[in-house]
This record gives sequence, C-alpha cells and structure tokens, in this order.
Amino acid sequence: MFYEYENEKENYYCVFEYKPLDFPLHIHQVIELVHVIQGEIVMQIGPKTYTLKPGNLAIIFPNVVHNYHTLSEYGETLFYVLNCNPNLLPYFQKDLLKGQPANPVLNPNQIHTDFLYAEKRSVEVHFCPETVPLCSSLVSLMLSRIFPYLKILPYESEDQGLQDLSGKIISYIGTHFTQNLSQEMIANHFGIGKYALSRIFSNVLHQSFNRYLNSLRINYAKHLLTTSNYSITRIAIECAYNNQQTFNRVFKEFTGKTPKEYRKNFRSASTPVLPNPNMYSEIII
Repeated sequence: MFYEYENEKENYYCVFEYKPLDFPLHIHQVIELVHVIQGEIVMQIGPKTYTLKPGNLAIIFPNVVHNYHTLSEYGETLFYVLNCNPNLLPYFQKDLLKGQPANPVLNPNQIHTDFLYAEKRSVEVHFCPETVPLCSSLVSLMLSRIFPYLKILPYESEDQGLQDLSGKIISYIGTHFTQNLSQEMIANHFGIGKYALSRIFSNVLHQSFNRYLNSLRINYAKHLLTTSNYSITRIAIECAYNNQQTFNRVFKEFTGKTPKEYRKNFRSASTPVLPNPNMYSEIII
C-alpha cells in the first residue's frame, strides 16, 4: 500500500530518481528534500502549489501535507529525493518540528557547493547502523547551507489542531485505502460530522474525499502495473475496485491511459538518464 511503501523509508531514504512519479497528497514525520536536476515537477506544499524547474530545491518539513507530479517524461527526468527522520538531526530537530518555511522552494543560486557535495555523497552511502553518523552529518551539512534562506513560520494554535487532525485522517486513509471505505465511515471513526470532514478535504487537501481516495488507489495501481506481473483484474481487486470497468474508467480519468496502455508504455520506456557528475562544479555561489 502507498502508506506502507512510504514507511519503509521511515528513518532515511536517499536516491537520484529518474522515473516520472505521481505522489498524491500525503503527510509524514520526516523532512523531505526534492532537488530537480532535469525535468519539471509540480508540487503542492501546504496550501500552495509550486512548479520546480532544474536547479530548484523544495524543502518539506515534517507533518506538512504535500504531493508532487512530474511533468517531464522518461529520459527527461532526474531529481534528488531525501527523506530523513528529525531524530537523526539533533541540531535542527526543534526547528523542524515547530513550524514550516514561508518559502519552501529555493533557487539554483541559493544552493551552495557544500550542499551539492553532501547530496552526491549521501546517495553513494548505504544507510545502516554503522553509517548513521555519516548520513546524519551529510544531511546536517545540507541543512546548514539552506536554513539561512528559510523563514520558519510557527503554527497557529488553531491551524495546528487542524493540521494534527488532517494528518491523522490522511494517515488512516493511507493505511486502509485498499479496503472498503466511505466518507461516513471515516467521519464516524474520528468522531466528527461528515460536513466537518468535507471541510477538511476542501480546506486542507483542496479536493473531495472520493477524488483523494481514488488518487491513492490509482497511484498504487500504477506501482503494481510497473513492478509486478499481476493481471489487471487482480490489480483492480488489490486496489479495492470490485468492478474492472470502474477501475479502467477511473484509471483513465487520472492518467489518460487504460491500465494496459500504461503498463505497455512503461515497459517500452527509454533508458534512464544518469546524473551528470560535472553538475557539482557548475553551481557556485
């Protein structure tokens, strides 16, 4: 499931990603860095939407709702993704948990060469108990170079309450979205009215409950289509669609392709692009 897949990287995850990805709105307790090397990504971070172009760096603090959608295709996409648990970053832990940046996207001229060095090394290092101090030091070096550009806004008490509740709801749905869920079931589980739940989805997630639930299911379906040999019928059932016609219709609404076409296009995609090692000496302040 999507939420379980995210939680496999609970402490530390770092990679150069070349596949176009669509992550629906979600929330987690790690800091996330997304540095675009090639291609374009549209991201919602909190209530605002940003378009990241090559060189842009997005910083998502823990417990901030966010998503991203790559606009570029295979062979034209490359970005760095880091997830790191604040417990590994004692010097920055308090700042990471007390608010969120007013400006969560930095420009290329704000990216120091120290950051680029640590970025490259962090991908090369295998995370394990023996390398925890090294990984912690590399991420701390990156944060020390970008924190001067971040104006951290504290949560308002009312906003924090809404943030906490929306985070719990998102986490619950993320854990159970392959089961039979309804808006009424979710509202009852959290002891709130359907109207209050609808308001959370419209004000925080900026979409309806049904669209959010379908986005999780279709995202998981795309994962299964590209990483397994399951039949399309089985994938529909795994994603809580008991009717394959409904699955095909919703899948095409979200992707513009049928599940069969999506799998075929993925398997005939271009060879992945690799990072240009010279990039680390090209961006200097």
